[in-house]
Amino acid sequence: MVRKVIGRSITALFVLLALGLLSWFIFAKATDATLITFRTGSMAPTMPQGAVAVTVPIRASELVVDDVITVQRANELVPVTHRVTAIGPLQERPDNAADIRAAAPGSGPPDLTSPHARQIQLQGDDNDTPDHLPYALTDARKVVFAVPYLGSVLMILQAPLGRGAMILVVASLVVWAFWPRTPIPATTASTRSSPRHAAR
Repeated sequence: MVRKVIGRSITALFVLLALGLLSWFIFAKATDATLITFRTGSMAPTMPQGAVAVTVPIRASELVVDDVITVQRANELVPVTHRVTAIGPLQERPDNAADIRAAAPGSGPPDLTSPHARQIQLQGDDNDTPDHLPYALTDARKVVFAVPYLGSVLMILQAPLGRGAMILVVASLVVWAFWPRTPIPATTASTRSSPRHAAR
C-alpha cells in the first residue's frame, strides 16, 4: 500500500514538473521572459538574496515609478535590479561626465536619440540612498514576480554535489516504488473432512 502511494506521488510529481516546464517554455517564447537570481540583498525583504524573478522586456517610455527593472550599464559586467524612483527626459551632461548609458542585459548599447529614451533613477529597497548615478536607457527588463529563496535552492541543485544527491534520491525512490515485488505464495491448507456416517 505504501509503495503504491509513493509510486503514484512520484508519477504525479513528474507530470506536474513536465507541465510546469512546458508552461514556462510557452510563456517564455510568447513574452521573451527570462529568469534572474538575486545575488545580493539590496531588494530585501520582498526580493531577498537568493530569490528568483521572472522578467519581461519593456521600453523606457512605458516605465512608471515603483517598477522593478533590470538594466546593465555600458562597460559594466554585472546587471542591476532595483526599483524606479524617478523618470524624466534625458539631461545634458558634460563631455567628461561618467557614462550613464544602460540597457536591458544582452541588448547592446541604447539609442539615446530614440523617442523612447528616458533618464531614470534607481534605488534598492534595502538601500538608504539611490544609486550613485542615473541611468540613460531606451529599454529594460521589468520584474513581473519573484519567488524568495528559490534561487538558493536552484544553486545548490546546480552544484555537482547537490545534483548528484538529487539524482540519487530520485532514482532510489523510483526504484523502490516500481521494483517488481515477488508474489507471496498462497498457503493452501488441505483440510480433510472426516466422512460422516449416518446414524443407524
